[in-house]
Amino acid sequence: MKAFGRRARIKHTEYYQCGKGRDLGFGTILNFQTKIGTGMGEQMLSCKYYYLGTQLPINRFLTFYYGHPSFQINNMLVILSVHVFIITMVFLGTLNPSVRICKYNSSGQFLAGQAGCYNLVPVFEWIQRCIISIFLVFMIAFLPPFLPLFLQELVERGTWKATVRLAKQFCSLSPVFEVFSTQIYTHSILSNLTFGGDRYIATSRGFATTQIYFHILFLRVTGPSIYMGMRALIMLLYENVMNHPKSD
Repeated sequence: MKAFGRRARIKHTEYYQCGKGRDLGFGTILNFQTKIGTGMGEQMLSCKYYYLGTQLPINRFLTFYYGHPSFQINNMLVILSVHVFIITMVFLGTLNPSVRICKYNSSGQFLAGQAGCYNLVPVFEWIQRCIISIFLVFMIAFLPPFLPLFLQELVERGTWKATVRLAKQFCSLSPVFEVFSTQIYTHSILSNLTFGGDRYIATSRGFATTQIYFHILFLRVTGPSIYMGMRALIMLLYENVMNHPKSD
């Protein structure tokens, strides 16, 4: 980064290496993602990032941003947008039973004689469209990672086997694990930016399956993942209860 900040030219060479894969346990993946997130937090706090962010021209700065901190910042923005959206629904759910909401007829026209009402129907329709778009984006975002596996199964074993293999991926809640990974990345970098404490976490070769006490594994994932999920679930239940239509 020092050479890059001093406008030097860096030769980039890519190599293809054929190596063996190894199984990774849940704890190993958790440690690896935590190491990546905290390491990026330390880099973002360094003076080199400040120099690069303030001195580079826009084209080289965007290249640097895309190749380094954009992934972590995108994860933080994703989790932040989910929090803001749920909190917005909580506010609307609290407002719904306490005010008089304007009504429309079956053709979508505003009914006359509703002085003092609050026109929240377009807001509720916007929330419905947002929820539908979230599910559509969720499906589109997780289909490309499974597409190579689907095509490989399609070529080697046929359409039925490929479809069953793709269905198994979704039934095993693989997309949910991707959401969990996003939360781990976000919690790691935010905790490092706030409190520091970055350290090397060894994730080298070892047994993929090790015996870990349940309370240790539970404490590792409660802060970054489970607590957030429970908060979101409680707020969604509250919003669902408060947004039931009122009987006249």
